[in-house]
Amino acid sequence: MNHNFKPGDLALTLTQGVGWPPMTQVTLDVFLAKGDLAQEPSGEIFTVPYDGWAVYREGERGCELYRPQHLMPLRGDFTPEQQKVKEAEPCA
Repeated sequence: MNHNFKPGDLALTLTQGVGWPPMTQVTLDVFLAKGDLAQEPSGEIFTVPYDGWAVYREGERGCELYRPQHLMPLRGDFTPEQQKVKEAEPCA
């Protein structure tokens, strides 16, 4: 499932994260490929175990790694679009 995510996009988590329940709103930070080296907020370096997005929650420290298929975008078809108000035509 490819949603063509970009850094800064908003999404809902579809699975449980460490301390985050499903349906948590997150912001996508950076895409990491399996085997990349990444640094945790504590400074510890780790090898990324699978392709995924590092995501964070507004106002919280730290981040989580989610597979793309475990994220639902909050844009496009999932966001209500504003519609132009049409003047009602009188009934004849």
